[in-house]
Amino acid sequence: MTAVLKLNEELNGIELYFESKPQQEVLQTLKANKFRWSGFKKCWYTKQSEKALQVANSLTGNTEEVKTETTPKEIKLHTKKAQPKKKESFNLWNAVQWEELEINQDTKDQGCKEVAKEIRAHIRKRFPQCKFSVTVPYYGKISCDIKSSPYEKGSVYLNAIKEYCNTLLNAYRHCYDPADPYTDYAGSYNFYGRVEISWEYSQTEVTEEIKKDVISFDSKLEEKENADYEKRQQEIKEWEKQRELEAAEFKKQQEEENKVIENIYNSIEVKSLDENEQYFAIGSEFADLNKNNTIEQYFEEVEKGRYSLDNVKITKEVHFSNLESLESFSNMLLNDFDFLTETGGSYTDDNRLNSMTDYYNMDDLEKSTVKWNRKGVAIYFNNELQFIVDAQGYSYARYVGLTDNVTIEKTFEYEQLLSDEEVAELKHQADVLEDISTDVISELNIFDTWKDENWKEYRETFKEKLINYEIKLTKGIIQQIEIEDLKVCMYKVLTEVDGIQEQFKNADIQQGEKVTLFYISDWGSIVTSRVTFDEAVPAKYAQYDNAVKLTFTPEKKRKLHYKYFYSTLLVYKGSHSLPDTVLNHVEESNGMRVTRSKYGSCDNKQYDEIMSYFEQQGIKPVINTYKPQL
Repeated sequence: MTAVLKLNEELNGIELYFESKPQQEVLQTLKANKFRWSGFKKCWYTKQSEKALQVANSLTGNTEEVKTETTPKEIKLHTKKAQPKKKESFNLWNAVQWEELEINQDTKDQGCKEVAKEIRAHIRKRFPQCKFSVTVPYYGKISCDIKSSPYEKGSVYLNAIKEYCNTLLNAYRHCYDPADPYTDYAGSYNFYGRVEISWEYSQTEVTEEIKKDVISFDSKLEEKENADYEKRQQEIKEWEKQRELEAAEFKKQQEEENKVIENIYNSIEVKSLDENEQYFAIGSEFADLNKNNTIEQYFEEVEKGRYSLDNVKITKEVHFSNLESLESFSNMLLNDFDFLTETGGSYTDDNRLNSMTDYYNMDDLEKSTVKWNRKGVAIYFNNELQFIVDAQGYSYARYVGLTDNVTIEKTFEYEQLLSDEEVAELKHQADVLEDISTDVISELNIFDTWKDENWKEYRETFKEKLINYEIKLTKGIIQQIEIEDLKVCMYKVLTEVDGIQEQFKNADIQQGEKVTLFYISDWGSIVTSRVTFDEAVPAKYAQYDNAVKLTFTPEKKRKLHYKYFYSTLLVYKGSHSLPDTVLNHVEESNGMRVTRSKYGSCDNKQYDEIMSYFEQQGIKPVINTYKPQL
């Protein structure tokens, strides 16, 4: 059996390493002489003493020389009492200079107590003039406090020692799982802790030796600060020199670019097209990824199939006279050009829209029926269309459409959802609304305040006028109003006058009358509730001020129930049932019936299906908070 003896001078220990498990009598000898097993270092160890050295030598057969961990050269062991070493003078500056330590990679598997033991031995040996407390208050936590030293609290000397100890602590820390910066998930480490100056810190006697060492520290610190300053000054000079080179290079590039731009302007002919000269490019390919600088980037995106087909009304043409200038323009699409200024944009010929206010007040289903077209500038070379630029009002090629597969049309037929007769009737009613609004403002003498201070008074009077004229305010009428301020206020009237409390107040539902309720449950499906009405009381529910406490007797029940309603609800007079086919796909095959929902959870389109079903039977809701109508 072979054993290797090592002296650990830093921990003042003796370590024995065996190639295999020692025999039982050897183990008994080790235990009898207070040797302990280290699962981390895989060795038997104890404190240095004359007796322990004799036992170790007897087991290894080595009576003169042993290996040490701290120095590569071998040292001799003597059975006689060792001579005391000459005490070396302490140097604080050298002690606080951090040098990378060879921390055992198995530290991550080492317990906190073993780590704390190594840290304690290291800092006590490195800073003998200081008193430390390195403890493990609980599992996974190492506390390191500086209890006393010859240095004043808050001094640069004590802070340097603290910083060194913190660096040492971090060197032993191992991260098992890093934290996620996008969540509140914390990282996982083998231990936590930091070095602190103890709350009961005391300053010990400042000896002459300490005073000399402090003076030396100040001198070294000043030298380092001067060296750092000189280094920073040198870095600044190098940085400034680099910036000058970059500025010169940028200026050179700008001059070259200006020459290219000048050549572009000298080789183009710009034609602004009148209304009767404008035409359409049908099926232009606009990439999903836009704001590219070169035309090749657009080709690459389209080749991957990531594009949409759009129709473009050409309002301006740019004709290039030479291929070189066209290529230059095609490779600097993000540069500003005067001939692109205030061009492009989106528009629609939908006769339901007179301004974007109308579009913003549409629901998602209505918005999906609006078809938008682009306006753009056609880029030509040798009278052949190369590509189309939609600058969206900017002066650079914000969007670019490829034209390999386009067809040129003089006119473009827009498929309208409203006929000309319907639009004419809506316009007539819109004119009536404008007259009514003017009369209300004049009668109340609120010319300057009808939109704000006197809004409530204006709204109530306007509603009364509508009832007298037997006009039903709808979104279609508001869309045809030409006056933008009035249009905005009419949309406001349409939403404000149809709150759930006001609808129940005006619904004229009598106590004991049977009604049917339709609403979406918390599970996202439509609930059909046939009840006998008792009363509806305005109430506040949770954060909802505009709510109703509805008291009723459910079908086939005897006792009164109540429920708070504060959002979307349809109420029909009478007791009604909803066929399965209204909201579901129903299939019957081989005696089996399969029912599949047409809509996903919480889809408001279910209300449209319900309203459409009852409208075909001439039944209208008395309460409609989904699409309220005045």
